[in-house]
Amino acid sequence: MIFRGKHSVVYVKGDRAIKRFHPHLELNFWKETKFLTILQKYDFVPRVYRIDPGNLEIEMEFIEGDLIKDFLPKYDATSVKHVLIKCFEICHLLDELKIQKEEMNHPDKHIIVSNLKPYFIDFERAHESSKPSNVTQFVSYVTSARIRKILKGKIDIPENKTILPVMKDYKRTYSREHFIRLMNCLFGELNKQKS
Repeated sequence: MIFRGKHSVVYVKGDRAIKRFHPHLELNFWKETKFLTILQKYDFVPRVYRIDPGNLEIEMEFIEGDLIKDFLPKYDATSVKHVLIKCFEICHLLDELKIQKEEMNHPDKHIIVSNLKPYFIDFERAHESSKPSNVTQFVSYVTSARIRKILKGKIDIPENKTILPVMKDYKRTYSREHFIRLMNCLFGELNKQKS
């Protein structure tokens, strides 16, 4: 199985994928290598098996599942809410680590859901930032008219403008308290413990 993208070609064999970057995109290769390596101790990125700078290749775990854009309309309210909250937890962790992923306001092809567990892929545009916005970008995605329409009848997501003050509080502090407040605005009262 072969997937062709703008920046790379991914060859899949069994449970492994080899991502080979186009020759002129060495910087993208090194950025993806850096952030996947940093995030290996967490369980939301593919496991990396081999890095080959000579061929601009990264051999990693192949995550089989649904792209989030396909997952949201297909599954029931409980499953969708569980996965969205997990995605927000990952975004919050990335914010705490000062890593900006960059695609979280349009992650349709950047999150794969496998057995109700989200995996974030494609870190070639990621960078370090003193003011990351992964959580707030993902709020923009979830509160967009398109996603609210998909979720209608499953989860009643408020419009972005109604939670703007809470988003600003979160962006000012990145605190767990403000994160929980933001999740409560989106999904109703949550258990205060980290899931």
